[in-house]
Amino acid sequence: MRSKLIEIVKNSTKLAKKMNYGYYWLTDDGQIITNILVVKWWEKEFNTWVKFVCTPEYMAEFKEALKDKTIDMNHNYNLDLIKRLKKEYEHVALLYSGGYDSQRIFLDFVENDIRIDETVLQYYTETEDIFNEEFRQNALPSLADWRHMVDKQTFLYTTEDDVLKHYSDEWAFFNRPMTGLLSSNNMGTYPLEHLYKGASYQDWGASEHHEQLEMNPNGCFIKGMDKPQLVYYKQKWYVTCIDTIFGDRHGLLNTIFFWLHPGNVKGLIKEARIYRDFILDYKYGIDVNSKEYQIGKMNLQDSTMDSIGTLAFFKFYNQDNHNYVIGRPEIYNADKKIPKVQKMKTRKNIFVENDRWDIVTKYSRCMEKLLELFPECSKGFTDFNNKGKFAWLIDIDKMEIFTQQELIPDGFVT
Repeated sequence: MRSKLIEIVKNSTKLAKKMNYGYYWLTDDGQIITNILVVKWWEKEFNTWVKFVCTPEYMAEFKEALKDKTIDMNHNYNLDLIKRLKKEYEHVALLYSGGYDSQRIFLDFVENDIRIDETVLQYYTETEDIFNEEFRQNALPSLADWRHMVDKQTFLYTTEDDVLKHYSDEWAFFNRPMTGLLSSNNMGTYPLEHLYKGASYQDWGASEHHEQLEMNPNGCFIKGMDKPQLVYYKQKWYVTCIDTIFGDRHGLLNTIFFWLHPGNVKGLIKEARIYRDFILDYKYGIDVNSKEYQIGKMNLQDSTMDSIGTLAFFKFYNQDNHNYVIGRPEIYNADKKIPKVQKMKTRKNIFVENDRWDIVTKYSRCMEKLLELFPECSKGFTDFNNKGKFAWLIDIDKMEIFTQQELIPDGFVT
């Protein structure tokens, strides 16, 4: 087993360098890991702790961008990054779903008269076509209205046979690059990186519908990440980059995580400050004596609250109605968007309900391999997924950036 682990990590290190990953986990001896399952396996096998980091180049640029300690709350920092990417890369592709985050990026292009070289949308398989309705309702109307601003619209289709091919490898969960949560390994997922030459560990990635695609060596792919995630600790507010948000984030060449790129750090902090104001809005304050409080709110005026000893985490999860708070635009047919929790529950059952036992059995074989290594997960993965690591934490008032080792070497101590 150890030899397999070392083989996977060697492949991971090589691929991460080839694809120019901006974020990864780093072992004590300088090996790069890009899959959280492999990280946990390495830690278990060698009784060690693996750091989650961004590249040294990224960290240096973060510090340089924050050096002047200023931020203009009326400035569009998203647009600054878009202009920079258009200047630095000859081909800029946007991984697009029509959801709130990718729509924000899409509109920052087209409303400022900047052409998008390519949009990329990957459909689910026929068995999971219920989720494709989201794309048809959210993404396609926008792509139609703004088609004159997009040079190329790419639609990727995969089949159940493609999924079977993926799970024919019993190490499929471990051989995926850029995976931060086990829940990312949905039964019907045919990983996007398989569809591009050189982005996967395997060489059989072509779909039944089309050959593998070429990646422009001088191009990049924009991925819209989650909203700002905040930590309240010792009376200070931090916006973070935590590994659990890298659920299923693909590993294509020069992938730009839009709000986690140093070229948009002030845009992230701007949104973080706005989100904090929303959290602290008194009329939504938490009544600590009541079990009926609103999720994601905090009342610092409450006399029963220990403002020094309190440690709190805040993130958008299943709160689409709050997207307006940080400037996410209205999306087409928002009522057709499926809530994350509902989608996750549905995806666990849909192949069983459709009698696709060929896929279920192969998936189960991969799950059995995982449970050999992590028998503690036999009754669920909540604890497994909840132990996140931080690449950095930024004080949104002082505009200072810290690694996890610098700020909380012994964890959050209250």
